[in-house]
Amino acid sequence: MFERSMIGLHVTFAAVFALLACAAIWWGVDFELLSARNGHAAWWFLGIWLLLSLAIAFIPPSIVTVWRTGLFFCMAVLVLVVIAGIRQNSPLAMDMAVALMVIAAPIMFVTQKLRAQPAKSVRNTAPVLAPPMARQKINWSRRLCWCVLALCMLEAFRLGQVSSNLLKGVGSAGMLLSFFVMLPALSVSTWFPRIASACWFLAAALLIAMAWYSSSISSALGVAPVVICVVLLWRTKPQDISKSELPQ
Repeated sequence: MFERSMIGLHVTFAAVFALLACAAIWWGVDFELLSARNGHAAWWFLGIWLLLSLAIAFIPPSIVTVWRTGLFFCMAVLVLVVIAGIRQNSPLAMDMAVALMVIAAPIMFVTQKLRAQPAKSVRNTAPVLAPPMARQKINWSRRLCWCVLALCMLEAFRLGQVSSNLLKGVGSAGMLLSFFVMLPALSVSTWFPRIASACWFLAAALLIAMAWYSSSISSALGVAPVVICVVLLWRTKPQDISKSELPQ
């Protein structure tokens, strides 16, 4: 459940931005909650983002379904932005429509191709039951990595919201690093642990650079658990893709 929630956060991030852009185009100055002078837009974004992420995370039955639902929602919101821009005669409406359709087309293609692999039927063979301990085995290494990632996200958000101007930049960079490097890498670490480990190694190097540049104590403290996760991911055995949910 935690992994699907993190994937939901990642896959709905751009869609919520597009949804708020659609609201701003459609209602404009009449929608005071998005006005820059009251500062509520950020909280609207966070609230809608968290609710959508949790909603998508509860969708059964597989991680592939979570990805497909989030990508389909993102594509639908992009089409809605195009319609809103054309209906409201916004500046550069047709140019933006073409650009957004170019983005939506590969999303639609990926959504159609991304399907869970059907279970293979086995005939004339006795069912093989795994031992109870084998079925209940938990990968604590990956769970630890998810917890470290969640802590990095929370600390980056805290620095970006309540710190000084210099540390706000560090917090914003940390959020980008968490969402666009560490989270996608950890999402596929079951099948590609070495690639995930390399991405987290890059994240650790960037954290060291940010700690050196800003003298941020939290960035320096975050390096150690990230490096531990790099080692754990490197030592993780990859799962057989032919037995996984990944599309072939």
